[in-house]
Amino acid sequence: MRLMTRLLLAAALVTLVNIAVLPALAQEGYKLRRVFKVNDIRRYKMVMDMNGEMQMGENTMPLNMQMVMTYREKVAGIKEGKATVHTSFESMKLYMNGQEFAPPVPTNLSDMVITTVVDDRNKVHEIKGLEKMAMGAPGIGNMNFGTGFNSPAMFPEGEVRVGDSWETEVPIPNASDLKITAKQTFVSVEKVGGVDAARIRTEVEIPYEKLMAAMAGQTPAGMPPISGTMKMVAFTYYDLATGNILKMDGDLVMTVQMQGGANPQMPQNMQMNMSAKITLTQVKDEKPAGK
Repeated sequence: MRLMTRLLLAAALVTLVNIAVLPALAQEGYKLRRVFKVNDIRRYKMVMDMNGEMQMGENTMPLNMQMVMTYREKVAGIKEGKATVHTSFESMKLYMNGQEFAPPVPTNLSDMVITTVVDDRNKVHEIKGLEKMAMGAPGIGNMNFGTGFNSPAMFPEGEVRVGDSWETEVPIPNASDLKITAKQTFVSVEKVGGVDAARIRTEVEIPYEKLMAAMAGQTPAGMPPISGTMKMVAFTYYDLATGNILKMDGDLVMTVQMQGGANPQMPQNMQMNMSAKITLTQVKDEKPAGK
């Protein structure tokens, strides 16, 4: 159960990798750029509802898990065209089959701050503190999650229009030459709360087997071999003026096989099939400005 919970938490984090703070676009050839202001604060709530089943040996167990997380992003400073963004967590609750439970590794969210240095094209130059959120999930503590721990995607050099698609290669530090490719499509321009917003479709597939092979020698001791895939399709709305995310909804499908047998921590093989619905919304900040 502890291993499964870590994988689900990792899935939530990887989802954030691929669905947040991606390009902001508009109707007639817009150049995508982040606009930063010192002390600018955004507050988000993410809800992930997961449903599926876990098969271990001859036994099958239904799974229903929900994660509710609230976090804040603050632009702490700007230097030489790069912004330092601090992400702090206000709350995280986990529910399994309708019952709230504690994370497998106790974490004091109030002490967790992820610091990211990012430029106006959304290129990440430095990131610190993410390993505290990983809670032992293989590879997650070393991944370049991008601004506010959310995005690995850089903005295109040129302009894009409705209907355009582009791909972004996501390098994973300390994972040999493995790269994850995300495809984005500019779907439409719509109003969100009176704000002009771009609706972007994001598609990504993560092969666990290749990830684990690339991370060989870095996974926790006793971790059984893992294979499978995680596929995600998300629609995200971005403020055309600033590139900040306004809201998102996405669907994720995950199939994971873990080989037990001789492993004393997991004596049987296990397969987990999950589907998830993810929503992310920008919510009103409840703290005084500058805090």
